Amino acid sequence: MKREFYHKIGEIEDDIKNYYRYLHRYPELSGREYKTQAWILDQLRKWEVECRPCADTGVYAVIRTGRPGHTIALRADMDALPVTEHTGLPWESRRKGVMHACGHDAHMAILLGCIRILQGYRDSLCGNVVFIFQPSEEQQGGAERMIKEGALEHPSPEFAAALHVWPQEAGSITCMSGPVMAQPDAFRIEIRGKGGHGAAPHLCRNPIPALASLVNAIGNITADVVSPQEMAVVNVCRIQCGEKYNVVSETGCLEGTIRTYDNAVREKIIRRLKRLTVSTAEAWEMEGTYSMSAGYPATINDRAAASWAARILQKKLRGIKVFSEGEASMLGEDFSYFGKYCPSLFLRLGCWKECGDKQYPLHNSCFEIDESVLAEGVEVFCVLASVFTERGFGA
Repeated sequence: MKREFYHKIGEIEDDIKNYYRYLHRYPELSGREYKTQAWILDQLRKWEVECRPCADTGVYAVIRTGRPGHTIALRADMDALPVTEHTGLPWESRRKGVMHACGHDAHMAILLGCIRILQGYRDSLCGNVVFIFQPSEEQQGGAERMIKEGALEHPSPEFAAALHVWPQEAGSITCMSGPVMAQPDAFRIEIRGKGGHGAAPHLCRNPIPALASLVNAIGNITADVVSPQEMAVVNVCRIQCGEKYNVVSETGCLEGTIRTYDNAVREKIIRRLKRLTVSTAEAWEMEGTYSMSAGYPATINDRAAASWAARILQKKLRGIKVFSEGEASMLGEDFSYFGKYCPSLFLRLGCWKECGDKQYPLHNSCFEIDESVLAEGVEVFCVLASVFTERGFGA
């Protein structure tokens, strides 16, 4: 069965590329993936796959074999970014100011290819395979909504896996254990002084010097309160104050991000930010207010699952480099919510073209992938699904 299995992926590789190109051409922002959802449902119904809408714009699908075995869940995110594309590709986005600059189009195409293959071989499979097309990864936490609406029930997965195209060598996959993606919190500090004329600073309380002082202090937080053995980022990314060159604004604010893996480290950083807000404002005889928006939990790969998957992929895949170690990223991912319910694994699929001038990072307006990795991603998902549903982690 396995030889036919891999041969079949090669037979439909052009179709998989066409799925990717269609999805890339018609991107939709978080919470607005209605046409994407409808198109995916059409494909699944054409293949006679059990499926339904979920989380408003998402899609839930499942293959129930009716034979004893285990249950695995495979997830792809759906949303695009508010980015104007500059790739010049023939299948460049046709929606102005919206682009699949993070590879979610590739993720969906890979999952569709996997479903098509597994559905064709369902008589040779065991257990169940759950497929989750998840909306709103970039903004609104679609994973949590999918879970609340039953994506992990009837059947309940014993293992959940996802992959992300990654700016690394095409033809490689990273299957690392432990921390993979950080918790991405957002903070805002507002300083309230006293407005007035720029020519009379002694009659005003200008928030700008206080904000400048805060920026310097915040830049030292990781050195002051975080151990060199711990991973954390605190970064000011936006400052806003004033409207005119000769008017002192009454208020100013700065916004930034906190990225952590450990909750104790996160709490130390938050405490320091709150204290700096108050003490800096008082030093300049002003008022300071700190607020924040908590991000997704950190994505931590289950160690046993990562070890199992690395061994299986190294054994089954030919021509794909499998790395069992990698550097944790400070990017955020709401796939972490699935890890609260079962062992989970977040894989990185290398997608960079050989040509160096085409190697752009995620979220860049020129980001594009080597399309050969689409079939590789399908192969990875199919191997994990077929082996796990038959033998679980005992394989």
